[in-house]
Order: sequence, then C-alpha cells, then structure tokens
Amino acid sequence: MPSVEPPAHFRKDARQAVSLAVRFRVGVALTHRGRTSDLSMAGAFIQTNRPPLAGTTIVLVLESPTAWDPLEIPCDVRWVDETGRRGPRGFGVRFTELSQAQAGALHELLLRTGFLGEAV
Repeated sequence: MPSVEPPAHFRKDARQAVSLAVRFRVGVALTHRGRTSDLSMAGAFIQTNRPPLAGTTIVLVLESPTAWDPLEIPCDVRWVDETGRRGPRGFGVRFTELSQAQAGALHELLLRTGFLGEAV
C-alpha cells in the first residue's frame, strides 16, 4: 500500500502534542489500536502499524482524562505514512461531525494541556 504524503503546508488549525491511547474502526470492522501524537479541534495524527487507506471514513474512540465517557468521533483519513520517513507510522484525520458535547470535551482537553490558554 503506497504512502500518501501530506502537502508541505496542509494544516489549517495548529495542533498540540497530546499522547492518548485510542481505538479506531472502519465501518463495522474490528477495532484497531493506536496513539495520538497531536490533536486539535479539527483533527489528529494517529500512530499505528495498521493505518487505514487515505480517504477512508473511520470512527475514532478517544478516551480523554477530562471526559467521563469515551468520545466517538467520525473522521476522514486525510493522509497516511506507512514508511515512517517523516516520523512515526500512522495517519492524519479530520474530524467530520463533532457534536456540541464532543467539541466541549475536546476543548476542555486542549485547555488542560495549556494549548488553548488557561483552564478556568
């Protein structure tokens, strides 16, 4: 499976280095495991040895230490790096349908990391 490399300046939203264990699934397929290496309100990079194909729609299950329940976020896989030439093997996603509760939970997580300013 060939790698799909991201363009040089491809990110609209800055991302924060956040390492969280995640699970992801394609449709009703088996769940795969990975780890975030960065996160924003718009997307994330997931480190994994089994990345899905670019263009695939997945559900990312993120267990945030600032939320009671896991966040199940629909995502589009924007690019894949299977070689690890640019860093860890994995894939970049764009969140497609954040509910108000999910957006609030992500915002709280990014506040706690210091990325969005001071937590109140």
